[in-house]
Amino acid sequence: MMFVMDNVSESPGISLVLDGPRSRRPARLGTVVLEELAHRIIGGAWPEASVLPTEPTLCEQFGFSRTVIRDGLKLLEERGLVRVEQGRGTTVQPRTVWNMLDPLVIRIALAYDTDRSLLDNLVTVRRVLEQEMARAAASRLTKDELASLAENLEQMATAYDDYDRFRAFDLEFHAIVMGASGNEVGLTIVRTIHAHGGITPLLSSGSSRAALKRTTADHRAIYEALSARDGDLAGECISTHIASAWAERKRRRHIEA
Repeated sequence: MMFVMDNVSESPGISLVLDGPRSRRPARLGTVVLEELAHRIIGGAWPEASVLPTEPTLCEQFGFSRTVIRDGLKLLEERGLVRVEQGRGTTVQPRTVWNMLDPLVIRIALAYDTDRSLLDNLVTVRRVLEQEMARAAASRLTKDELASLAENLEQMATAYDDYDRFRAFDLEFHAIVMGASGNEVGLTIVRTIHAHGGITPLLSSGSSRAALKRTTADHRAIYEALSARDGDLAGECISTHIASAWAERKRRRHIEA
């Protein structure tokens, strides 16, 4: 089932066309409503303070029951995108109250992130969190975890001709450090950013062999600081690594564009 939205710049009318595999009714029809209305809100078709169509209108547009529409509106409200009030309707909320760590909100917001500001913000959050987590991990890493980091570095150095393999070692290195920090909240946030943010990795399959070698060298500096139990240095190293790798990634994207 595919929803085609017409007259996006006009008042909130939605033209729905059903076809193909999506015509099979999903387990939770409310999530279909959530997805389509979230695109309209996050994409700017319905700006802040806009009032959504009434439930009967949405029922007609989607072809769903009022129960399904209410479920979808509830899911929108849970993510901070709208406020549902008896007698006043459903109103689009300011972006400042949206749950930007919700998988769906991140995914859709990044799709409309034309100036890359959200992407930059997410990388900054990752950098700050990993800096603090590396600082904490320095005094908490076990001998076995340090040995795993050392082995990881050796494996990275053998994977310059296989980006996917190299990328797996890269992610594993960071995961070991974050896990050793004991910061469950930070770990959850970074995992959410990685898993659901659709963030372009700091490296890409087009990265040069030299870039992969620099990444390995950065990881080695982080490892040496952690081995020395120097949390401040480990934090600085991982922060610099993420910042410089992201700057290089943006530079390459600009050139390719």
